[in-house]
Amino acid sequence: MRQSVGAMSDERPLFKHPPWMVGIMLILGAMSLFVGLTLDPFWLVMGAPAILTLFVYVGVRIALSLGFGVPPSDPAGAVPPLPEPERGPPSRDAPEP
Repeated sequence: MRQSVGAMSDERPLFKHPPWMVGIMLILGAMSLFVGLTLDPFWLVMGAPAILTLFVYVGVRIALSLGFGVPPSDPAGAVPPLPEPERGPPSRDAPEP
């Protein structure tokens, strides 16, 4: 079945903001970091929120690529389900299932 353009997917996005907004912050963070380190340290202070966004984004991407916080998708690496409890002999007072 094909999803419509406005339909939401079941997968949770990595960041809650729209992708274009995250992209703008990443570009501003990279520019502020570059200009602040090469020309004027004033831009390190002015671009601090964008630089922090860049660091968080890169850190989350590295953590996800290393497998932290992601449940295993491989059935062989998955945690086995708990065994069902053993049932004793039925009691005379218990109703039949």
